[in-house]
Amino acid sequence: MISAVTDAVLDEVATWQARPLEPVYPLVFFDALRVKIRDEGLVRNKAVHIARGVRADGTKEILGLWLEQNGRRQVLAARHE
Repeated sequence: MISAVTDAVLDEVATWQARPLEPVYPLVFFDALRVKIRDEGLVRNKAVHIARGVRADGTKEILGLWLEQNGRRQVLAARHE
């Protein structure tokens, strides 16, 4: 069931990752959210790091998400040039 749900959004995630970003964001915020994730048969607390930009018109946009991986971040969804 869960794999069916994740498979259904893979195209949307790929589109989101490839979207054009603004050349400049006057404000950029970095934060993290602690979540419980099943990893190697165990439930672990991990951080999801979030980068959020604010456009000149005040619109907020998620720039990227990164998942903590063994004490390091692994890119979940971010734009790659």
